[in-house]
Amino acid sequence: MSRTLLFVLLLGCASAHATVDPTRPPADLLPAVDATAAPAALQLQAILRGAQGSRAVIDGQTLRVGQEHGGVRILAIQPHAVLIERQGQRELLRLVEPVIKPSR
Repeated sequence: MSRTLLFVLLLGCASAHATVDPTRPPADLLPAVDATAAPAALQLQAILRGAQGSRAVIDGQTLRVGQEHGGVRILAIQPHAVLIERQGQRELLRLVEPVIKPSR
C-alpha cells in the first residue's frame, strides 16, 4: 500500500516538472510585449479571376472588392496585387513570385 502511494506521489511530481521548458530563458530576459505593436503581416495567397469578378485569398479568407475581414477592407484587386485599407492606412499586398519560374 505504501509503495502504491509513493508511486502515485512521484508520478504527480514528475508530470508537474515536465511542463517546465528547461530551454526557455527566465521571464525577466524575455522581450516585453508592446501593446502598440504593428499589426500582423497579411499574406496574399492567391488572386482568383472569373466571370463573377475577381477575388483575393488573404490568410485563407476569400474576399471581393468592398468586403471586410478582421479590420481589413479590400479596395482594389489587380492582376498581381491587392490594395487594402487597415487602420486608416492603405497597403499594397503583392503575390510572392514563385521560386521556380515556368518555362516558356
